[in-house]
Amino acid sequence: MRNGDKLLSLGLLLAMLAVAAVIWRPWAPARPARPHLVALVQLTAVDSQTVAGFKAGMAEAGYREGADIVYLDSGPAGSIERLDAVILDQLGKKPDLILVSSTPAARAVRRLTEGKGIPVVFAPVNDPVAAGIVGDLKHPGGQITGVRLSTGDDLRLQWLREIAPRTRRVYVPYTAEDRSAQATLAQIARVAPGLGLVLEPQPVRGEAGVKAALAALPADVDAIFLPRDSSIESHIDLFVAYAKAHRIALSAPSLAQVEAGALFSYGFVHRDIGHQASHLASQIFKGVKPGDLPVEMAESVLSLNLATARRIGIIIPDAILLQAEQVIRE
Repeated sequence: MRNGDKLLSLGLLLAMLAVAAVIWRPWAPARPARPHLVALVQLTAVDSQTVAGFKAGMAEAGYREGADIVYLDSGPAGSIERLDAVILDQLGKKPDLILVSSTPAARAVRRLTEGKGIPVVFAPVNDPVAAGIVGDLKHPGGQITGVRLSTGDDLRLQWLREIAPRTRRVYVPYTAEDRSAQATLAQIARVAPGLGLVLEPQPVRGEAGVKAALAALPADVDAIFLPRDSSIESHIDLFVAYAKAHRIALSAPSLAQVEAGALFSYGFVHRDIGHQASHLASQIFKGVKPGDLPVEMAESVLSLNLATARRIGIIIPDAILLQAEQVIRE
């Protein structure tokens, strides 16, 4: 083979290898001229697992932290009253996208970013239409989309009846101004009479309010049912301690609270929701408009804590155990 032919063949081989490299890594994002700035807006520390799942998902998609993406994290607001200040501080840093966790925080972000053109991904929101965050799930419009929770608190109340069949009176603490908590109350109020359950809803605010409410809880309460309410969830240790001390069932919205000692949940996994939200963010960074991305739905799973069940004297039948996706034994 002549030298010219050799050079031509070598050139063709190098070109083919370059094309193959592109085809072999279709998931790799185009490298931005500067890192994408992602503002993290969280109501309570409960939302940290959602953030962890989001970061893991973005890393899997090829976004290197520090090189392709930088997270602006000012920590949990801690209360609904502090949300505006936290969000305005983050907006001052000129983020390219906002990841926001919880219904109250998403409502505040929606209001404060109106007309500013900043993409927003919420993860999760209980009912984004009822909360006024989006007008339509398939076509959110504007600059916002995200992950919603499946309607399942009515089913969780049914699980409470099956797991703790002696339950009759159920205490439900909630944050009055949280639209997510209101959605939970509406769902369970519809099914409670048919299950032979009497609900005892009570608005509660802050750690002092939770402690005072538990101290005054009537002796005939058989179970505690926590709504999808980040402020209430943040006090899970207080509810777990009370439920164990009084040997009553505690039902919570997510796996995180079951890991903390609640008897069971039928609901979401924070980390999985964050991971799911990362797919939406990745599409936005590739040029898709947030309003063109349908709101996705999170999966609900049954999680059980057998150590807690033993502590409060409940035996969970094998038929229920077989349906659980997460079982904590120690």
